[in-house]
Amino acid sequence: MTQPAEGDGGRSAPEGQLRQGGRSLLLALYTALRSLKIYPLENATVQKALDDLDASARALLQTEVELEIRMAGDFLFVNGTRLRVELDNYASFSHILAMLRAFEIGVLHIRAGMERREWQVFLSLLLSISQQGEMGERLEELQERLDAAKVTHLEVERAQPEGGSSEQSRHQAKRVYAEGVAVTRDMVSGIRLGRGPRLKRVKRAVQLVVDQVLNNEMSMVGMTTVRDYDEYTFTHSVNVCIFSVALGRKLGFSKVQLYDLGMTALLHDVGKARVPAEILHKTSSLDEREWKFIQQHPWMGALTLFGMRAYEEIPYRSILVAHEHHMKMDLTGYPKTIRPRTLGMFSRIVSVADGFDAATTR
Repeated sequence: MTQPAEGDGGRSAPEGQLRQGGRSLLLALYTALRSLKIYPLENATVQKALDDLDASARALLQTEVELEIRMAGDFLFVNGTRLRVELDNYASFSHILAMLRAFEIGVLHIRAGMERREWQVFLSLLLSISQQGEMGERLEELQERLDAAKVTHLEVERAQPEGGSSEQSRHQAKRVYAEGVAVTRDMVSGIRLGRGPRLKRVKRAVQLVVDQVLNNEMSMVGMTTVRDYDEYTFTHSVNVCIFSVALGRKLGFSKVQLYDLGMTALLHDVGKARVPAEILHKTSSLDEREWKFIQQHPWMGALTLFGMRAYEEIPYRSILVAHEHHMKMDLTGYPKTIRPRTLGMFSRIVSVADGFDAATTR
């Protein structure tokens, strides 16, 4: 089952209740999909099906922090509880599995506050995009259109390969790594141009990294050895994200905590977007003036992330890590502190990952 985040007071339903509620939710999802496919939106059958779907989700979200519908092979899980396939639900479950596979959706996240309107938008998009014939990136188009429609309580996650050959694992790791670098490049470039960041895309990239580390850590960590010095600013942030998540996993962090840690790690050097490019990319030694510029990036990163809160939610922990990651445990690093302080766990992990990646890079 999904574990509540530390200190959030979340509750979790007993397994039997979760299994029954999950089964009702998926049956309602199938009924709403089928109704929308046959009848126009204003039809009473469609409206009732959407009402039932909304009610089923709300009932489960009274006891669950969020809902995670996961596809694994020919099985469906709701918050880690496998739903039994029986004769009366075989057709509906099979239809949902087929739809998820068509979009390469591995996980569907449903969060508290999910509105009936969002269900309507999501199901309508599933049907309209699936009827457009051959497409390269159905999942990306679906997520972009969900974002445009301001569907904020539902998120899709790409299916991860289960097992398979080492070649498949390397290919998936390469794809996730490339997405992380592209997202970081886009974010840093946007900050330099004064453009608002696309934080939902950043969060999705972090979730892919975490899932890949949990699924096949060796393939993901192996990607950090592929050095691209022309894009070091971006690859370094992704490497620190990977190393931090791997360390967090060894320390026993929950999946939700790993998402938070990965996010802070990917954003830890965002202040370098404020450092002149000629200093940032200089290959020879830095003079005193240039070094002072570099030493400013932690607090500039904290200010930048604080400013991002106007666009979308940025955890304060990310702001703190951006500020602390060069301070060192004995506070002899930078920026200098006015009074004694103890670095947070996330800051310590990111500092270790940051130092390791820098020390193993030419």
